[in-house]
Amino acid sequence: MRRLYHERLEKKSFKMSIVLMLRDLEPRERARTIAELTAKEFSIPYSDKTTISRTTIYEWLWEYRHTKDCETALLDKERSDRKSFRWLTGIQKNSLMVWRSGNKYRTIAQLREELMAHEEICSGYIPSESTIGRFLKSVGLDRQTLLKAELPEKKVRLSYEAPYPQRLWIADTKGPNLHVKDPNNPEKTCIAILVVYIDDNSRYLPSFKYIYKDEENEDVIMRMFMGAVYLFGVPDILYLDRGGPYMGHRLKRSAELLGCRVMHTSVRDAAAKGKAEKMMRYFYERLECELMTKPGPMTIEEANMYMAAVVCQDYHREEHSSTGQTPEERFFAYPAEYRRFVSKKALSKIFLPYTKSRVSKTGLIHINKLEYLVPDCSLYGKYVEVRWDACDTSMIYVWYEDRFIGEAYLYHTENDFIKRQQLEESMAKRPALLLPDPAGVPLYGYLERKLAAHRMEAENLSINDELTELKVKRAKVKAELTKLPQNTAGQDSTVDTAGEFTADRLVHLLSVLLRRMLSAHERLAVHMTWQKYGPFDEAQVRKTVGTLLGENHPVSDLTGYLDALRITAMASAKKNTF
Repeated sequence: MRRLYHERLEKKSFKMSIVLMLRDLEPRERARTIAELTAKEFSIPYSDKTTISRTTIYEWLWEYRHTKDCETALLDKERSDRKSFRWLTGIQKNSLMVWRSGNKYRTIAQLREELMAHEEICSGYIPSESTIGRFLKSVGLDRQTLLKAELPEKKVRLSYEAPYPQRLWIADTKGPNLHVKDPNNPEKTCIAILVVYIDDNSRYLPSFKYIYKDEENEDVIMRMFMGAVYLFGVPDILYLDRGGPYMGHRLKRSAELLGCRVMHTSVRDAAAKGKAEKMMRYFYERLECELMTKPGPMTIEEANMYMAAVVCQDYHREEHSSTGQTPEERFFAYPAEYRRFVSKKALSKIFLPYTKSRVSKTGLIHINKLEYLVPDCSLYGKYVEVRWDACDTSMIYVWYEDRFIGEAYLYHTENDFIKRQQLEESMAKRPALLLPDPAGVPLYGYLERKLAAHRMEAENLSINDELTELKVKRAKVKAELTKLPQNTAGQDSTVDTAGEFTADRLVHLLSVLLRRMLSAHERLAVHMTWQKYGPFDEAQVRKTVGTLLGENHPVSDLTGYLDALRITAMASAKKNTF
């Protein structure tokens, strides 16, 4: 319908151009102009003819003058029998509709042949394939419409890549495709599934492991995440699906304390993690299909050993088709000073099981049918987060408003202050007593208690400072790698207030000279070149880049400019040594 409408508009436009040329002319002049037009050749829209007759031109003029509605003037008239398909009988239409609805893959040629096979249906004229096709399309039974109705509407997806490593990690689970020995019954097998964490920018795998399908839970996912964070630092964003092991509150809360935002895909939208899904296919073809050819099932430890070999020897060292670099090279090009590392002591406390509990007016917390005394009286009557170690019930860890407050120890009634005060009052009323033998009396532990409190306070301060530094560093790294230095009024941005030419100024100078914005990966390459071959002299940088620009070196090839700066710096250093 849309195509036919545009076709009619183009024809009307051509006719109107002829009519507007003739409508205001005198009869004699109009006749002479029409004679000239009939002798010319035109490119008539949607027509094989190249000339116009005198009769046709006068018909257009008459129609233009006698049509009251200007919008419908000179438009081609629609056929009165359109969509009636007068060459198809009623029984033929019904038969075509029933046959096509029965099987959407029946072709028009097969339907026409079926019409010809039934004499009672096809008596006389046999419709063409185009007629049958137009009829089926008019009633919504063409193949394209039927297939589209069965498929869900696809979402419009745009390609995305994190601007730098550690910006976005994706976690996903694959399976079940691998059978390993059952640890409880070696004669039987059980299913092992693969869990991987992937860095979106470099495609590097910070963590990967085969686990038993029955053991897939939040604890396993958290242990893998904690190990990856301890080795490579905290990512800015963790992107997960909506599977049960990834939806737990512990994982989300622990990541938030580290300054890592947890995001989940939409419901039933596995394609949102396209990079992880594509990687799973790689491991199925490269690893699991090879493991299946080995005689007999293997243990899960052997599967993880083969997995580590394939990842470290092949995957991390093969050039990726999208990035043009190996995942290992791209991931470790990210400087260590930009990574947000966390101590093992802080991680061990952050990833413990946690719950929310209210501190009583007497400073007690009830957890697992036990009572713990909170050391900070300012928390009495407030809700706090409590983390505990199942192997050590003597104490718990108290957090309030994302800050580690301290340790709360198991409460004993003998340490009740009120009862102890009552005991002292009753003892004061008694007459003086002879002191007992000090041999059985425990040592006075004032200094030890103060030392323990001081150590706990220092420990609390260090963990809180560490978490605060993680959040501040995240914002600082993002600002450095996603934005250019801002110019100050009346000051050259390539020189700071002290007159020093720094790596940040070099990034800005290159963006000015090349007249384009440098990407986060390119800015990272500039910083790495500065650290390895710098510092550079500003005048030398302007001269070197200007020479390449004069030779029409492409501005998109930043590597060429950095190589020229490196060679210039090395030559200058060699000259100075002599």
